[in-house]
Amino acid sequence: MSASSARRVDAFKSELEKAFPPWRIVVTNRCRWWAPRGPMPPERTNEVDTVEADPPEQLRDKLEELTSVAS
Repeated sequence: MSASSARRVDAFKSELEKAFPPWRIVVTNRCRWWAPRGPMPPERTNEVDTVEADPPEQLRDKLEELTSVAS
């Protein structure tokens, strides 16, 4: 990954972390994006606690959808 690509990944990761604070954003060496959260309390164990996507925009869309359903 080039330096400019790494900066873009870091910037998008930072943007997602600010927009979705309960979620931790992880990017693999194969550019797979993950957003885990937790540990979940017992009364919330049926909620989604991990989201994955290939492009970061898709991860943002999935997190937005989960956030809107929860509110």
